Amino acid sequence: MAIKGLINQNLDGKKRLTERIVNRPESITSNVFLNLWFCEESFAINYITETDIINAKKSFNNCTQIDLYRVVKYNERFFDYGLHHISYAILSDNEPLIQRYAKLRYQRGANAELSMDEMVAIGESPIWCNTVQFFMSNDNEGVERNLNIIENKTSKLLDKKVWNLMQDDYEFYKALHSCDKGKIEEVLEKLVSSKIHKKRNDNPILNQYVSLPALGYAKLAWRKGIEVEVNSPLVPKELLPIQPLDNYEIPYEFLK
Repeated sequence: MAIKGLINQNLDGKKRLTERIVNRPESITSNVFLNLWFCEESFAINYITETDIINAKKSFNNCTQIDLYRVVKYNERFFDYGLHHISYAILSDNEPLIQRYAKLRYQRGANAELSMDEMVAIGESPIWCNTVQFFMSNDNEGVERNLNIIENKTSKLLDKKVWNLMQDDYEFYKALHSCDKGKIEEVLEKLVSSKIHKKRNDNPILNQYVSLPALGYAKLAWRKGIEVEVNSPLVPKELLPIQPLDNYEIPYEFLK
């Protein structure tokens, strides 16, 4: 399916989902909002293909608003795996929302025996998103603490194949923390290489246009004042400068 076909499908899906949220609220689960998130994700990527950066940022903002809602209302745990999610928050350029997102955590509850902060402390999977959160909020102490946890705990918890893959992220965080532009660009070039890109981006339509987390990481570097360049169309240069929109609307009534 080409991206235009996906967009037509998701426009219809968005209409059906929003109608269900309004008309049958008793049937709503977190997955309804996740499906709406997938619609907004596809809209954002499609706008990128049209070089419509303003509307791409609006859709990234919508993804981020939905993420906040899902964590607050359902204690969702996408931070255990959600580097794509957090990348879209960064790409929105909505700074107040980015700072709210940087503080977002799931808590102990029905779907979480440990809180996100407790999981991070023992080196479990949310360590990656949490480290990005610390970069988003310029919390150098938090970054340094997490780098130590990754080296001494996470690297030993992960399967060797998984660690070999995620080690690129660790190297990126170290390079970003030390403001090593050359090393940052080296890691980003590796992340957009065909072999790694296919492993990290499994949507056969959207992965033709962007590479995550490479795009989110490049934007994170620009936020830190390090204007990296990545020689790949999968990291669109137009998205890297920090240029907030004049206005960010809340597109759904349930988010208000």
